[in-house]
Amino acid sequence: MDIPHTLRRWMGRSPATRPLSETEHARAVSRLRETYGVQLVERDPKGNARPWRAEEIALLEETLRLLGPTFYGPFLRGEPLHLWIDRAPGGGGYGNHWLRIGDPKGDLSVLYRVFLHEGTHASNEYRGWPYERHFCTLPGLDWRKENGQWVHPRQQGKPPAPGDWETLPVTSRDVSVAPGEDLAEAVRYYVHSVRGERAWLWPLDLSQPPLYLWDTSPTRFIYVRDYFLALPADHPWYKRLDPTTEARVGAVLASAAPNALQSDARQMG
Repeated sequence: MDIPHTLRRWMGRSPATRPLSETEHARAVSRLRETYGVQLVERDPKGNARPWRAEEIALLEETLRLLGPTFYGPFLRGEPLHLWIDRAPGGGGYGNHWLRIGDPKGDLSVLYRVFLHEGTHASNEYRGWPYERHFCTLPGLDWRKENGQWVHPRQQGKPPAPGDWETLPVTSRDVSVAPGEDLAEAVRYYVHSVRGERAWLWPLDLSQPPLYLWDTSPTRFIYVRDYFLALPADHPWYKRLDPTTEARVGAVLASAAPNALQSDARQMG
């Protein structure tokens, strides 16, 4: 699938972009808050946060629009998601309605990757953790709790248990270390698998074909498509698998959907 022009031009290093006037900047910040429930933080008492640049705001707005209202709707109905860029570089993190992104140093792919991952944690939490509470123990996702800890037969960094398990190769090892991380990586891989922006996603085994992950983990990707993002069929990220896989996975996910959606509605009410 072709990359939307607005994102294609941001691949790799960011281009020179005309700075926004104070009025344009204020309007963009207000639009993100009112349309997507995302509050840009540009200064703090310690001086750690820095102002957002025009190209960063534009990329964030376009990404939120494509992720869709199921993703960002919880931010509108509850406390806004506070999003800030740290003057110090290095990764990102999410907690208690605040999402930090380390300074991407002009490489917008860093901002994009971190926001997809940490924003998934935020959207998941705002909804009341439906993935962990209703879906992640289903066949094809295969998490379970032992002594209060989540484990998976393909747990990252451990010898895999025998079986025909679906996998999400975050690195050369297997699935993530917890369901929330698993979900965050599944969203990133879903977006890149259907859009083809593989240069934006790291780490990834580039020797594999772009849709390799659809074949190795169909349950995760149908879950992301139909429940976590709830994309309409005409969305540019929408893709159907073969009818047999769609039917098999659909039946498994539907078995948990009524309780999950009812719980979701209570959280949002």
